[in-house]
Amino acid sequence: MKKAFLLSLGLIMGLSAFAQRQVIKNDVKEGVAKAKTVAVGNEMTTEASSYAPQAAQSVVINRWDDMDDAITMWTSYDLQSNQYVANRMYQMPNGNVAVVATMSHEENLTASDRGTGYNFFNGSWNEMPENRIESFKTGWPSLARYGETGEILLAHGGNTNAGVGMQCFIRETAGEGEWTHVGTLPAYPDGYPYTTEYATWPRVVTCGPNHNIIVAVAALQHSISSDETDVRTVMWRSENGTDWTCTYGPLADLETPYHIGSFSADDYALASNGNTVALLYSGCLTNSVWMFKSTDCGLTWTPTRVWEHPFEGVELDEPGLDYGDTLYMPMNGTITIDNNNVCHVALNTFEMTHLLDTDPGYYSYYYGRAVDGILYWNDTQDPIHDTEHPEYIGTIYEEHFSQPNQFHAARLWWPDPENPGYVHMDADSTKWIGYIPMFYDENGNLISWDNDFYYNENYHSKIYGASGHPALSCDPNGNLACAFSAPTTYRVGQVDGKDYYHRGMFVSYYNAELGYWDQLADELTEDFMYENSESLFTISVTNTVNPNEFWFGFQEDDEIGFAWGSEPSQTSTSENNIHVIKLIKTVGMEETEAQDVVYSIYPNPATDYIVVSSASDANATITFVNLAGQTVKSINKALTTGENTISIDLESGIYFCTVNANGFNKTTKVIVK
Repeated sequence: MKKAFLLSLGLIMGLSAFAQRQVIKNDVKEGVAKAKTVAVGNEMTTEASSYAPQAAQSVVINRWDDMDDAITMWTSYDLQSNQYVANRMYQMPNGNVAVVATMSHEENLTASDRGTGYNFFNGSWNEMPENRIESFKTGWPSLARYGETGEILLAHGGNTNAGVGMQCFIRETAGEGEWTHVGTLPAYPDGYPYTTEYATWPRVVTCGPNHNIIVAVAALQHSISSDETDVRTVMWRSENGTDWTCTYGPLADLETPYHIGSFSADDYALASNGNTVALLYSGCLTNSVWMFKSTDCGLTWTPTRVWEHPFEGVELDEPGLDYGDTLYMPMNGTITIDNNNVCHVALNTFEMTHLLDTDPGYYSYYYGRAVDGILYWNDTQDPIHDTEHPEYIGTIYEEHFSQPNQFHAARLWWPDPENPGYVHMDADSTKWIGYIPMFYDENGNLISWDNDFYYNENYHSKIYGASGHPALSCDPNGNLACAFSAPTTYRVGQVDGKDYYHRGMFVSYYNAELGYWDQLADELTEDFMYENSESLFTISVTNTVNPNEFWFGFQEDDEIGFAWGSEPSQTSTSENNIHVIKLIKTVGMEETEAQDVVYSIYPNPATDYIVVSSASDANATITFVNLAGQTVKSINKALTTGENTISIDLESGIYFCTVNANGFNKTTKVIVK
């Protein structure tokens, strides 16, 4: 009964936004997906479709009093990942935090100085690094606590005699002293058929009572021909930092082994807590999302399909394959483990469709708001599937996989039965935790629904969707925060003379006691200093030491796209800042009680008054803060149960209205016309 009640509560909270639904029409275009294992068709357009979007959720920002933002380093090498980033930041028991990034300071496309940039917080951040940690060129660093006081770094070495292969560095005291180059990890598992490759793109964690057991994963890639690559995942384990075992990892132990040819560079994320290690594989267009969990520091693993692919492990160019429907599937993934040993996963989603029956293997993906979403799952739940839409369950689904409706299980936007030809958002806040926010101009009009603004080939090859690069942070009480990158429609930039929206960082919060998410509660890049910013590649401290404290990082610059990569949009390098943000956010029952006091603040847009809907009598202070962070109005008001009308006299503009009642705050962005 409790489970049903919590689900209903989440639905009520989300569906309340449909009370004043807007109906908007717009064209949908298809972009071209450049899959790692799938051939690609030509760009196409489709007939016009229409949307009935969910009304705007409040985008709350409290940066004035509970967020610390620091630029920890800068880099001209702007490609921090092939898919998503993980294991680049951790926190010590005393609260100190370390962060790394792939760093170069060269103003050209050589990056001969590329290596690990490192910074450390012990009450304040050190000065930004001028040089890499290593004495030779490396890339893709991964960092973890090691032992009682130390830390460990893995990075893949470049094609130099000094460092070819996966390089390991250790130091005894975090943030202090010289790094010891332990050496190169074993190159291949037993039976590996090639001899000229070295593993790349690592993830590393430590586990055990003293964090002395090391577990790491990476990828091996052998080029067979110009259009064929042998890709294999590998895993290392060590109990002393010197002696290592190298295997194909738990993917090789599945009934149908998927360690070869399925998952590639940066398609994996690691997490640890105590003796438990969790390994997430997502990012393959032809395979499921897999999670492997070990409770003995990586000796044995239990597999779980987080989301089951309808054609798991099937080559999409197989003749006669019945592709059936379009496919909504996950791509970028993140994982963390709470103190109760529960694994939490967040995944971004997108829609992929088979183009022509006569062209097997050719897929394209849609882009735009209506194929967007950040999906949540934990391992107390069944694998992700959909049973709420029986009209989408047909014979093809039952023939190909065990769970119903996997083609639509990762679908946020559904056809609206009240408006044929339109779609609306599934508002279940126990399952969906993020999406492109709704933004309005000073007149209360939604700022552009045009899907063209959400499309940039550079991003889609790294995100496959609109919102992406999710990162989870878990506090000691099991509360979660998930930060992710999404287009911000109120800020526009250009690539080759065409307008594109910049991307910002948004945060949703999970209440562990109630089991649902407060969607889009904070925008980390709301400040005017980010007006022309492009924010990507989210990282996090997966487990923080203080309740209601969350740490995130991201890469930010003022140019859209990348200078690095297979299809760069920048002709020269730019200066990219690596930000780290500490958030203090009350997520437990106290915040829920506060929200029960103040239900809502409306109308929005407002003119000369607002209405505060209160659940009980309470003395309140109501403040309005402008975009520059200045308090422009403060009102003391004795709220009564029900609707409270409050006169305001403000110039037209955008404000953050905070109602402080009974010691708790509720903040809503309010547009005054």
